[in-house]
Amino acid sequence: MVMLLSLLRTATSLTQIHQIHAQTLIHGLPLQTHLIPKLIDLHSIDYARFVLDQTPSPTDFSWNSLIRAYTVHGSPQNSLFLYLKMLRSSTKPSNFTFPFVLKACSTLGSVLEGEQIHTHVLRLGFGSDLFVCNSLIDMYCKCFRLDSARNFWDDMGFRDEVSWNSIISGYVQWGQVEKARDLFEEMPMRRNVVCWTAMINGYGKEGDFVEMLSLFRQMLVSADEVQPNAATMVCLLSACSTLCNYEVGRFLSVFIDVNKIPLNTILVTALIDMYSKCGDVEKAWRIFDGVSCKNLPSWNAIITGCVQGGLLEEAIDLYRHMKAQSVKPNEITLVNVLSACAGLGALELGREVHLYLGRNGLDLNVILATALVDMYAKCGKIDDACLIFVKTSEKDVALWNAMILGLAYHGDGRDSLAVFSQMVRAGVQPNDVTFIGVLSACNHSGLVEEGRVQFSSMADKHGLSPKLEHYACMVDLLGRAGHLKEAYELVQNMLIPPDSIIWGALLSACRIHRNLELADKISETIMASQDPNIGFCILLSNIYASSGRWKDVARVRRQVKEKRIKKPSGCSWVEVDGVVHRFVVEDTTHLKSGEIYGAYEILVNHLKAEGYVANFDFIANNINGM
Repeated sequence: MVMLLSLLRTATSLTQIHQIHAQTLIHGLPLQTHLIPKLIDLHSIDYARFVLDQTPSPTDFSWNSLIRAYTVHGSPQNSLFLYLKMLRSSTKPSNFTFPFVLKACSTLGSVLEGEQIHTHVLRLGFGSDLFVCNSLIDMYCKCFRLDSARNFWDDMGFRDEVSWNSIISGYVQWGQVEKARDLFEEMPMRRNVVCWTAMINGYGKEGDFVEMLSLFRQMLVSADEVQPNAATMVCLLSACSTLCNYEVGRFLSVFIDVNKIPLNTILVTALIDMYSKCGDVEKAWRIFDGVSCKNLPSWNAIITGCVQGGLLEEAIDLYRHMKAQSVKPNEITLVNVLSACAGLGALELGREVHLYLGRNGLDLNVILATALVDMYAKCGKIDDACLIFVKTSEKDVALWNAMILGLAYHGDGRDSLAVFSQMVRAGVQPNDVTFIGVLSACNHSGLVEEGRVQFSSMADKHGLSPKLEHYACMVDLLGRAGHLKEAYELVQNMLIPPDSIIWGALLSACRIHRNLELADKISETIMASQDPNIGFCILLSNIYASSGRWKDVARVRRQVKEKRIKKPSGCSWVEVDGVVHRFVVEDTTHLKSGEIYGAYEILVNHLKAEGYVANFDFIANNINGM
């Protein structure tokens, strides 16, 4: 027996354990108490359960070890089943049994079972055991029985840090931050990092960033002499990500380095997410590259950052590299990749993602359906977008919006408006994005009167105040239809200052309808601004050139030079055999640039042969060479 015990202690594989178990059965040796924890250490919980079931009279240590294993390893239901079996046995639960059974109830949200176990605790005389009492408080809090938790907490004869932390965290979890703060201020003992972090997290959930930072500063100088940990920093960085507060986020990043706070995967992911959402994708990428063991959240953070930062090709490259590393994408990954496909027109990859959903048993929920509708619509496959839309039973406002916008941009204005009518009849409240789609539909189809009606209905029927995007749609709609006076009056009467897009839309209408008088008025307004749009300057210069007003052309060009306005290079993408190729004006870096420009010349010659003559009336060349 001594030899088998020695072999059991040094065993490192299940094969060895099986051999030892066989010897105990052959010789009738009672080593089950030692076998069960060893099997649990090797993550063979099912076999440990088999050994327990074959043991005539398991000790409370064996029962507790397996109950704990089920709870810790994500099988809380089995933990409760085993507890019930223990009650029917000759072994009574101990103070080591209840914390893990109660934790199983917390995980499952099984408050009724938790209340029954509370009765068992009192009946067996463990009502004053601090470890058990703290577990009861935690269970009631996580099951949203805050009154029960508080009543039990108030009746406790003695409370330690865990007792205070549990009740404070419970209030925070369910949004009762002020009650949590009252208890936080009343704490008679030193407040530890768990307590401080819970309160900081509470204000973060409430969106009170000012109080959150104030509490963090108090934490650093408090008499508690407590240092923030990784969990504290994650709470703060998450708030910076939400608010896109780069200044505070960068300070926190430096604070982590200076104070040598250990970097776990959650904290690293929070840093990547913060830098990405604050626009510093380069820094996010450097942190990501420095991570040796990249997990799914860190991949998602950098892919999301690239998509939000407009680095769509990089996002797709990351996705492919992630799959090559055998990291399985989830909903967050796929939604972002579909968004990148939509932006690049990468239909083949978008279809690949769609197929991946079906092959891997992922539910086509409303979020993924919205991303697919958007992708197919922007890749020119409006019929596929409609099919996804129709097949999705539960539609939220985002999905309706994606369909309305998709049809609008395809020029199917009446179909887009018909979908909007269905949305209203379905009782879904439209939002700002909805009306961008509706007004765009009117614009693309020239439905002027319908556009007027829908624009008025925003405030009159739906309580929405028009934003710049809505005004831009209306100005463009009216301007294209020749209602320049009405469009100009709309701009003059706007409740918010018009931007360069709105002035540009009106100026484009002036070009189409050759209204130089209004173009001059707009020019005076825009060129007086600190930062006129380069597109506006080019358009204005071309309008003057088409009318032979060369002095005005020179004036606009001089102002462009003085204000140092630059025109970014034009860029486009095309997908061939699943690979996205990027093209920039006058770019020769592509491996096949010679063939590309050769093909372009052939196309131009074909156009000329068919009698096409380009209209240069509105072109004033070399806007940047003035």
